[in-house]
Amino acid sequence: YGKVSAPIHDVLDKLYTINNRLVQLVENLLNVSSIEAGRIHYNFQLIWLEPLVAEIVDTFAITAKNKNLTLTFDNSSKKMLPQLMLDSNKIKEMVSNLIDNAIKYTKKGGVVVSVEAKEGAARIIISDTGIGIHPSDQGKLFEKFTRTKETTSMVVSGSGLGLYVGKSFVQAHGGRIWAESEGLGRGSRFIVELPFVNPNVKV
Repeated sequence: YGKVSAPIHDVLDKLYTINNRLVQLVENLLNVSSIEAGRIHYNFQLIWLEPLVAEIVDTFAITAKNKNLTLTFDNSSKKMLPQLMLDSNKIKEMVSNLIDNAIKYTKKGGVVVSVEAKEGAARIIISDTGIGIHPSDQGKLFEKFTRTKETTSMVVSGSGLGLYVGKSFVQAHGGRIWAESEGLGRGSRFIVELPFVNPNVKV
């Protein structure tokens, strides 16, 4: 459509962001409905985790750049993890939500995403230099419709369903997810642990 002026470009960026938020909200509501009705379907296949996570990180490069944040995929391990029995779409949705949140609630600094092996499991770790988590909120982050006071004041939009849905996806893989933070203003880490052998899949 030709050259777009800066003011119009800014408006289009905002419309794109709002549209993505609405799509995410609808997807989360549909996922919650399916989860609670026991109708959600998983398509487990052997997947290499590192390339999957690297691809997700790459999709957020522009979003991070637009906020003047760094976004890094740290894959310093010299040995590839074994293939995992995963539903790649569910894992993509869950990790995308975690990275999106990390960028959304970080004003300066950046986000680091890493993959590592830990005692018979693969870990995906999303670390940020954002607003952090109050100790009283850490235990309820993954409950349905939960948003902390800090996240609400920083970003008005949000359903409080993303972490709830993500936890359900991780549990279906026989894994667990949790958050760590040294307190408000000190950043946070979200850790996803997926066992090398998925106990929910019959081989």
